[in-house]
Amino acid sequence: MTCLSIEQIYLYIEKELPSAKNREIQKHLADCPKCQKAVEERKLLIEAAESLPAWETPLGFTQQVMARIFQARVSPLSWLGAVVSGFASMILAVVLFALVTGQNFSDLLRGSYYTLLNAIKNLSPLLAKILKLAPLLLKILQQFGEFLVKGLTLLTSLISPQVQIIIITVVIVIIASSIYGLRRKLFIGEKA
Repeated sequence: MTCLSIEQIYLYIEKELPSAKNREIQKHLADCPKCQKAVEERKLLIEAAESLPAWETPLGFTQQVMARIFQARVSPLSWLGAVVSGFASMILAVVLFALVTGQNFSDLLRGSYYTLLNAIKNLSPLLAKILKLAPLLLKILQQFGEFLVKGLTLLTSLISPQVQIIIITVVIVIIASSIYGLRRKLFIGEKA
């Protein structure tokens, strides 16, 4: 039998294993000092945890925690004031711009309209390409994330922290290169 896992040790200590498995573990423990020591250490941990006094929550603990989590909400009047201030600032900026440049108000509004229209016209194909590629990109990112987590889990148990830093740096460079390549693919045909 191979050495016991932590889960098997705790199941053995808590007597939650079938009797056949329990006998198999007892036989293994008779021959394996490493597992004997692990079982004894876990028993000491359980005894220490059980001997701790019961935790008593201080008065008002829940209210204090909830007050930190949910800060006082901003009233709707404050939001309305912020929106009105922002709108008034935009109008003031447009009027000042018209005065400084000497353009009349209608020309300025028409120019703003055409600028906004051109921005929407130019960004629409990009948005369509992003939406078309989004499911594929999400699938790739999910698979890459799973691979990365498995790899990092294995690496942290095998190599030193200095080498881990080098590997993380290389991974970041690869991700940045992938994003750059994706950006180039999205803009293919847009320069014509």
